[in-house]
Amino acid sequence: MRSGSIQRQTLGVCLVLAAAIAAGALLIGQPAVGAGMGLGVLIGSMNGFTVRAVIERRAPILPTSILRLALFSLLAIAAARLTGGSIWPVVLGVGMAQLAMVAVGARQGLRA
Repeated sequence: MRSGSIQRQTLGVCLVLAAAIAAGALLIGQPAVGAGMGLGVLIGSMNGFTVRAVIERRAPILPTSILRLALFSLLAIAAARLTGGSIWPVVLGVGMAQLAMVAVGARQGLRA
């Protein structure tokens, strides 16, 4: 298993998931919700890269976790403002990205 492969695979899964969510929401007439969830998935897919950067720099986990939470919260608020919708679809999308990262990691762990 190469370093960063979980993050790259998560990003790929999240790109496909975001496109599917946006297309599905457009088909059912909810483009703002789809855009919010899609943006949330893309924002959440970056979490693995930030965690890896923190670990590689041997930074303390607790303070950097609080900073990451603040950063992703600000990005979610900005995405909600950008789409003109509620923040909840964006937050749901971020959560979906975390589930995707867990699934990718579990899949790699089972193969190892």
